[in-house]
Formats: sequence, structure tokens, C-alpha cells
Amino acid sequence: MTQSVPTPTMPHRPPSDARETNPPMARRVLAKFSSIAGPFVGLVLVILIFGTWKPTLFFKPQVLINVLSSNYHFAVAAIGATFVIITAGIDLSVGSTMALACVCCAMTIKGFETPDFEIGQAITIAGGVALFVALCVAGRMRQRGERRWRTITVACGIGAICGLLAMGLWFLLAGHSLSPKPVAIGVIVGIVAGAVVGWINGLLVTSLDLPPFIVTLATLEAVRGAALYITNAIPVSNLPGDLRLAHYGAWLGVAPNIWLTGAVLLVAIPILHYTVLGRYAYAIGSSERTARLCGVRVERWKTACYVIAGICAGIAGVMMAAKYNGGPPDEFRGSELTIIAAVVIGGTSLFGGEGTVVGSVLGVLMLGFLYSGCNIADISPHVQRIFIGATIVLAAAVDRFRHLGR
Repeated sequence: MTQSVPTPTMPHRPPSDARETNPPMARRVLAKFSSIAGPFVGLVLVILIFGTWKPTLFFKPQVLINVLSSNYHFAVAAIGATFVIITAGIDLSVGSTMALACVCCAMTIKGFETPDFEIGQAITIAGGVALFVALCVAGRMRQRGERRWRTITVACGIGAICGLLAMGLWFLLAGHSLSPKPVAIGVIVGIVAGAVVGWINGLLVTSLDLPPFIVTLATLEAVRGAALYITNAIPVSNLPGDLRLAHYGAWLGVAPNIWLTGAVLLVAIPILHYTVLGRYAYAIGSSERTARLCGVRVERWKTACYVIAGICAGIAGVMMAAKYNGGPPDEFRGSELTIIAAVVIGGTSLFGGEGTVVGSVLGVLMLGFLYSGCNIADISPHVQRIFIGATIVLAAAVDRFRHLGR
């Protein structure tokens, strides 16, 4: 006679939701807040230090308005630069891109005349376009494993066709005058100019597999030269229309450009943290090889990040056209250093894979209050540069130590 063995009963377990004290969404939110804790604490410390030192001069509403009015263009450009640096890239051309966008916006609003057609000038334009297209086509074909001679033949052929098209387009445009356009058209032209520069940066980085530092260092000079050339190094001034009201006007007590900066931030946050583009940007920055093995089209998404950086630089340039009521082609030299410094101080890792746009804006505010506090305390501008340099080194060292500790 066989004896049945009783089946052991499993102890009752609460459902997973009950066992989970912190839901995944809550953990993600906490992680985002912790990532901006460093720059937020740094901003508070700067305010407290100068507020304690010069309380009657520093704790004034006008100081806050001055900081916001003087740095909103840095904040917008830093938002775009964050996307690039998260992918472990860099954009040194952001200052020149702002100048070109500012000039293009001002020239469109005021109207301009194109130079007369010259064969040497046309050959230069055609050669530049042909070289750019040929290099990008050759780089993409070599990445696909195409044979060398086929690559050279196809790239040279496509480059020559594009160069001839560029020469023909210039022949049609040369020697003509453009009448003044509405402010809205000028704004669009300025932003598109920034997007084109970002697109060129992205194509050169991804197609030729060149270091972003080298590519954007080259475009820094090339784009600055373009801005100086199309204006003959003469600032565009006295714009018609109401563009200047974006800086000198007021809505709810502050300039409209400041509200526009907040709008750009509110758009950038979900793009970076809750879209495919943002997730792939973090993945590429963490490990480009792993992202590629997982099926991520690295070239496409990395180029998209450079385009976003160019669009933000274009918006910043247009905003400054409102401040200058014109387009100075030689402005914004050294702005790229301030913008990159703000992004790094804001917690974005130069090694890629980490960062937030909110942190970058906090980094801009921290530098803004630091400059303002130094001016109020009558500290020499040369000493201010030392403070900024030390702050950048400290932020980069903290980022390095965090990675070594993992």
C-alpha cells in the first residue's frame, strides 16, 4: 500500500507591487534629481558666499534679472551642447555658429546685395562643396566595405556634380539684391543656418570617423570666416521691425527672450529623457560599440544630436540679434569655452553617457552669478578668469573621480 506524500504549500507572498517600495518611475525621478544635485548645491553656495559678503548689493531682484538677461543665450546653446557631449562628442564651433545665425537673421530682415559673379569666387564655392560631398560619400562607402577604386570613382563623380550645381546656383544668385523680409523670416533663416552647421559637423564626424574636436575646431574657423565674408566684416545694424523687443521688451517683468529660454528647456527635457533620440544618445555615449551591436544606427542619431546643437546655437544667435538690433560677425569669440564649461559644471560627463539639460542650465546660472558676484565685490576681471578656470578643473576632477570609483 502506497502512502501519499503531502504537497508542500508555498508561503503566501505579497504581490510584486506591494514588495516594491520604490516603483521604477519613482526611482527614475529620484535618479534625475540626484544628477542635478551637484550643480544645484554649487549654485546655492555661490549665491550664499557673495550674498554673505555683499548682502546689500547682491540680494537685489535686479541682480537676478541682470544674470538672466546676460546669460540666456549661453543657456540655450548649452542645452544643445549637452546632447553632443552626452554622446562623448564636443562642439567647439558653437560660438561661430551663433555669430553666423545672428548675421543671417539680421541680413534677411534688413535686406542685402549679393556680390557680382566672379569666376574665382565661383570655383572656390564649387570646390568646397565638391570636396565636402566627396569626402562624406567616400567615408560612408568605405564604412560599408566598398572597394577602394569604386569608392573613389563614385565619390568624385557625385562631388563634381554637386560642385557644378553649387556653381550654377551661385551664378543665379550673384549680383542680385534681396529686399527686407519680415522678422519671422529672418528668425527662421538664422535657425536654419545653425542647423546646417550642425548637420555639417555631424556628417563629417560620422562619415569620416574623425574626432569631434578636430572637426568642430575646423568648422569654428570656417564658419567664422563665412560670417565675416558675407558681411565684409562690417556689423549689420539698425534693423527694422520689432525684433529688438524680444530683449528690451518685458512680459511679466522680464524680457521675452528669457521666457523663450524656459520654453526651449521645457522642450529639451522630454526629448532627452523620454524619446528614442535621448535613449540612443545616452547609449552611444556609454559605449558606441555596444550600441552599434544592439542595432542602433549610430551615425544617424549622432548626426541628429549635432543638428540639435546647431539649432540651439541658431536660436541663441537670433536672440542676440534682438539684443544688438543687428548682426555683429565678430561677436561670441570664446563663447564655446563658457558653454562647454557650463555643461561640464552642470554634471554632464565629458566621457559621455551622463548629463541633463537642467544641470547645464544650472551650470550657466552658476557661472553667471559667479561673474556678477565678482563684479559686485570689485574683483579684478583677471582674477575672475582664474576662478572660472578653477571651477572647471574642479568639476572635471569630480567627474573623473566618480568614474574611477565605479
